[in-house]
Amino acid sequence: MVVIYAVTMLLVCTMRIMMDILSMFQKGAAFVVLPVMLFVVLCLGSVAYALDNKVVVINSYNKDFSWVETHNGIIKRGLKGKADLAFHYLDFKRLDAKESERRVLAAKVAIERERPDVVVVSDDFALKSLGQFLVDRDIPVVFLGINGNARKYVDNRRKITGVFERPLVKRSVAYLKEIIGAGKFLVLFDDSLTTGVFVRESLQGEMHLNVAGAHADIVLAKTFDEWKDNVRTAKVKGYSCIVVGTYHIFKDDQGQHLPWTDILKWTSSNSLVPVFGLWDFSVGEGKAVGGYVLSGVEQGREALKIVKRILSGEKIENIQPVIGKKGQLLFSGPEMKRWGIEIPPALRHKGFLVKVIR
Repeated sequence: MVVIYAVTMLLVCTMRIMMDILSMFQKGAAFVVLPVMLFVVLCLGSVAYALDNKVVVINSYNKDFSWVETHNGIIKRGLKGKADLAFHYLDFKRLDAKESERRVLAAKVAIERERPDVVVVSDDFALKSLGQFLVDRDIPVVFLGINGNARKYVDNRRKITGVFERPLVKRSVAYLKEIIGAGKFLVLFDDSLTTGVFVRESLQGEMHLNVAGAHADIVLAKTFDEWKDNVRTAKVKGYSCIVVGTYHIFKDDQGQHLPWTDILKWTSSNSLVPVFGLWDFSVGEGKAVGGYVLSGVEQGREALKIVKRILSGEKIENIQPVIGKKGQLLFSGPEMKRWGIEIPPALRHKGFLVKVIR
């Protein structure tokens, strides 16, 4: 409302100035000045209308998580000057259940107070915790990064839409087979809500996959000790590589959350076989070698398109959910050199875009 008031006062002042200017001209000059004044008024009026839009973004994870920073950045830049934005972080993977629930309640209070035009919910926990609450209040919901079935989170899917996320495990295994050869792959996740939903919905509960002549075992670790044990014994168990999924729930002996970057660096340093990833933030020097990865950029872009359609007046019931675009082959030059890995010319010749970062 402060923005609306300020723009309104600007309109009034502008009109007064223009009227003063007009009085200085002869009557014939009015035909020139009046259209200019009308144009200025219309432009300022459109600014007032645009900034009257309110969008709230509810993130399941913490503010400094790369995935969150990426898609939040896309939304911020895309709605700059078009809507007032507010961000909330439930941080459910690092906080205990009680503290996460307090953040959910705080988000609900803020939404009741702000009555936004659209709420964006990022990842399954946010949709599960707030989806029905928002639908019951007839607030349009745009999701992103969702692995689960939206029907299981809300009882009226017509009021929500967004971007599904499907970690590309099978396709990753197929591409990695072309890079490092057939063999046994260990696909390692933390045992979290997100992982459980992914295994149930995307893999239909399958924990052992045979893809393009390669075999992959899906293993879920409840603790960092379990994770470390799987990493250390991968080679003796016959695995030719490790593919890391999510690894964000682990805590130390004092119950303090371990930064995901430390988990990834430890894994890269202590593994006796190459480590690959399923998301772009996993790839880099001292981290994963590479892989066929998903990006928060694409999720953010697709969600932004939908938000803009709703703000422009399109009914959410007419906007169908989409599945995030295909991943990309992303690799770290230093890690490739460290493990003696090269991209086969045949893979490039198939038309795949391969990006190598330093």
